[in-house]
Amino acid sequence: MTDGQYTKRQKESLKLWIELLRYSNKLEQIIDDKLRQNYGQNISRFDVLSQLARAKPEGLTIGELAGQLIASKGNITGLLDRMQKDGLIEKETKKNDRRSYLVRHTKKGNELFAEMAEKNAQWVETALEDIDIDHMKEFAQFLSKSRNSLD
Repeated sequence: MTDGQYTKRQKESLKLWIELLRYSNKLEQIIDDKLRQNYGQNISRFDVLSQLARAKPEGLTIGELAGQLIASKGNITGLLDRMQKDGLIEKETKKNDRRSYLVRHTKKGNELFAEMAEKNAQWVETALEDIDIDHMKEFAQFLSKSRNSLD
């Protein structure tokens, strides 16, 4: 299909999609760089700790965790193994299913996450400083509504 065969709405939809991807990727890269520089962690590790911080006290199964991750891509098992080796999380075999594990953060992981989360909020605020709060709210509502329509 050549450019002339797209409808006006299709053209604008594609432009918006590309801009959303570019913006999201750029913001993710900024945060990932800051996490690496300041904490020796990446955004995938931050995402895991973030999900575990909001989880029930007994933790999440690997499947539950994988379904909630936003930034993490790739081999979740390898990521969790490395985080366990670093003392940030612990995995425990479920009592009723020895093939399944519960994952939860350790004290070290929770403390690191709390510190990173505070800084992350500051970094994101700085990255978005040119957008006034009313526009942020409006755009967040628009994106949420749009995302829900995809479901």
